[in-house]
Amino acid sequence: MWRYGYKLIRHLFEKRTEGQSLRVVLESKIQADSDRSDIRMFETRLSPERYGDYEQGTRTAAQEAEAKRLITIAKDEGLFIQKSEWNRFGDRKRLPSGESIVYLSVDGKTITKIRNPFAKAVIKNLHAQDVIYEHLIHNILFPSTSYKFIGISEDVDGIRIILQQNYLSKKFSTPSQKDIDDYLLKGLGLKVENRYFYANKYIAITDVSADGDNVLSDNEHLFFIDPIIKFKQPATKVLSHYYELIKSCCSDKEKSDE
Repeated sequence: MWRYGYKLIRHLFEKRTEGQSLRVVLESKIQADSDRSDIRMFETRLSPERYGDYEQGTRTAAQEAEAKRLITIAKDEGLFIQKSEWNRFGDRKRLPSGESIVYLSVDGKTITKIRNPFAKAVIKNLHAQDVIYEHLIHNILFPSTSYKFIGISEDVDGIRIILQQNYLSKKFSTPSQKDIDDYLLKGLGLKVENRYFYANKYIAITDVSADGDNVLSDNEHLFFIDPIIKFKQPATKVLSHYYELIKSCCSDKEKSDE
């Protein structure tokens, strides 16, 4: 996971001429395909009609229906994790979060986030049909802090999606705002929107200020831990856009290597 992230970030910052698209190495496509395969069972059992009324997906009834669907599939596929098993992920960290319960593994290398996928649905413009895809978009944009899908669980107030991420120790520092801006504006080709967002027509990213602790640096790479990604279009359309970009970049890379 780290090897993939380092290589992709290195290529993100290759010098580009005006109008050139983001350069991404072949491994990113392999990893993106692997990440998608981890949740494929939730897609193959999704009826086309589920996306016929996307605009209704922010309503509570839609969220409850999607939660029930995901939990049922997880149980059928052996991907459901009981709440009583959460302690197996290590020591619970008392971190301020309105979205996740966080555990640090015994060896101190892995963070497990037991996430309420609807906790920030309003600010993310997250529809019920999008929640199973949310981490995939994070992984494409921020591969050095990519999430691995572990399974589905349930708490007293509803569904939880369990994700794991490499733990960043205290040796990492906070980067400058210029470094953050360079990654988002030059690397990802986004534009500043409404002062606090970095956006294009598919997504808008926030909670990435140098005044916070959500972006770290090792003086060579940036690590976006848990930025807020607002969806401007359905997650499947956002993914399709970035998959096409990845394929294009991979094709360009192969040609340049010939």
